[in-house]
Amino acid sequence: MASGRGQEGRRSAVTGGRHMDAVHQLVADEIHATGAAGLHIHKNKGATLPGFYRATKSWDLVLVQDGIPVLAVEYKSMLGSEGKNLNNRADEIFGVAEDTRQAELNGLLPPQMRRAYIFVMADNADTSRPVGVSRTLGVADPIFDGASYVQRMAIMLRRMRESGLFHMTWAVAVKEEPFSWSEPDPEVGWDRFAADLHAAFRTGMPEADPDRP
Repeated sequence: MASGRGQEGRRSAVTGGRHMDAVHQLVADEIHATGAAGLHIHKNKGATLPGFYRATKSWDLVLVQDGIPVLAVEYKSMLGSEGKNLNNRADEIFGVAEDTRQAELNGLLPPQMRRAYIFVMADNADTSRPVGVSRTLGVADPIFDGASYVQRMAIMLRRMRESGLFHMTWAVAVKEEPFSWSEPDPEVGWDRFAADLHAAFRTGMPEADPDRP
């Protein structure tokens, strides 16, 4: 597990649920660093978009460019009961992605809008130990056998990004006492997240991507 770079500069941004406003500020600063014009950031209750299976969905951050939603970001932290809650959180994540994709396909959201997901998980004895796979009717993917909850979180976010469920993902593990943080997979680390964000605005405004509905 590689330690994150620029730790001191981002220290307050990855300390879990009490400080998710700092995560928001980190993302907002990187958005402005793209140099794109006509941007306006909405957050919390102001960051509500149409859904397809439900009327609306409130995101943590929605970026509007020239009146068009171009980025929706969800922040989540998990600092306890990972064995029970990780699967529940996965169900929630996949539902959000599918609802949003269907809203795009049915003209309720623009096709160029990017989806981003940030997951902060506690790094402790329970989340870093190897975990076996429960018996299944069929063969479970061996990648999960012996993977810790932190590793499973990173696998999930990497596959979410690679499959196009989300265009940008960042997986972070944090230790609180003494404070430290790490990124279990560079493919879902901050550097990759920021690169994907800048790439989206390379031509000024994100364009519809036919390969990632």
